[in-house]
Amino acid sequence: MRSVLVIAASIAFSAHALEIEQPDFSGNVIMDFVSFSNDSAYASSGCYQIASNRLLVRKVSVGLSGNVNPLVEYETEVGVASCAGSGLTVSVKEAGVYLTPGALRFGVGMTHVERGFELGTDCGYTLAMEKPMFRLAVSPSCHPLGFIAGTEFSAGNAGSAEVQLFYGNGNGGTMKDEYDFNAALFYHTPVRGFTAGGFYNALEMEINPENEGFENGERYGFGLDYSSSGLMARGEYFQINGLLPGMIVDGCTMAAEDVENTGMIAQAGYLFQLDSESISSVTPYFQYQEWDRFSNADNGDYKYSWIATGVKAGVGSSGCYVTAEYKAPSATPEGQSEDSSVIILRLGVDY
Repeated sequence: MRSVLVIAASIAFSAHALEIEQPDFSGNVIMDFVSFSNDSAYASSGCYQIASNRLLVRKVSVGLSGNVNPLVEYETEVGVASCAGSGLTVSVKEAGVYLTPGALRFGVGMTHVERGFELGTDCGYTLAMEKPMFRLAVSPSCHPLGFIAGTEFSAGNAGSAEVQLFYGNGNGGTMKDEYDFNAALFYHTPVRGFTAGGFYNALEMEINPENEGFENGERYGFGLDYSSSGLMARGEYFQINGLLPGMIVDGCTMAAEDVENTGMIAQAGYLFQLDSESISSVTPYFQYQEWDRFSNADNGDYKYSWIATGVKAGVGSSGCYVTAEYKAPSATPEGQSEDSSVIILRLGVDY
């Protein structure tokens, strides 16, 4: 934690010394207690891992963003996150420098690429505790590094649209025979808070080590999102073609580059604002997710699903909150081990 603060202070001091605009600070501290019903749990990598009740530093981050001048902006985030698999090692989570002439924004960045609504949301800001179980199947690199270009344009009374293009390092961290290309489009309808969106992603990556060279993986998805007057609702569908070998489900004999998966989520919650100094808001929510791990199989069932329900309470007038969530498998393929159910208690601060 000291390293995070030292880095943030150094950047702020540098900005003052250069007499440029002082950066905007943001970040969060998220602490979890997790309790499992079994001694193993299904992980987003597609395999079972040892599960023990424990306290967990889910995420600690400090983010800085600002403008060097009217045409140049920057952003960076450093911290620790348990989903990154780096333990309590401080690392750069996001970084970027962008040129902003007019409505255009382009540059080089390491960030969440817009692969739909849910996967484009930062950890700690999703409605449910965690992103979908199939998140690594869709995006093997959580924060890829590459060239980014985007713009937003208005269509008057017909709404507005956002476009983002990304071309960057492949899953191996280079552009030598591998790449990650993503195109996303979001349409903000005239209905307040209602957005439709989709993405297309092409990955050139080493799917099958036995083959010479790299293979092409393809992902695409689309969904709807609504957030207005306290109501939050979202539904998304994902198509995943070509998987890393370690993510092939038991019983699948097809080559990894030919395996197809599908995923979907449906969720809703409602924010109740309270006239109280101690509890400022309460948000109950529900989520259903489904992951078909061999959707192009000639026979057999490989479809997993989970439900999660919880409640998030805002504490005081600041960005502090407490969340309790219960998540359990709702369907498991015949012959496959059932996932553990889990209770998560979270104490978090956003600033």
